[in-house]
Amino acid sequence: MNTPIPEAEAFGLLQSRRAAFKASATPFLVGVDIDTPTAAAAADRLLDMTIAAYEGRPAADAAARGFPRAAYSLFGDNLVPLLKDVLGTSLPVAFLARCVDSYWRSATRAMAPQ
Repeated sequence: MNTPIPEAEAFGLLQSRRAAFKASATPFLVGVDIDTPTAAAAADRLLDMTIAAYEGRPAADAAARGFPRAAYSLFGDNLVPLLKDVLGTSLPVAFLARCVDSYWRSATRAMAPQ
């Protein structure tokens, strides 16, 4: 059984492995009315939004507006598996929960009508 790494270390890994996360998330988003370059941009912006919300920075959702609703759902539904694939399986549950909560709070605002 793996011992979970500290939450701060997990967050540092997420920041340092952004490119790998984006590369892993992009294929999940292709085909929901967006092409590969747009899916890559969506993955990047949705990850930025998640990180900003995790850090408590407000208004991060504004940069992630304009994607099809399905892209937000697919990213959110696959967030934990993606985090585990990219960062490893020794992630603390508190880190995963905080990432998911941060993502959905921001995604809800990003999907809201203007």
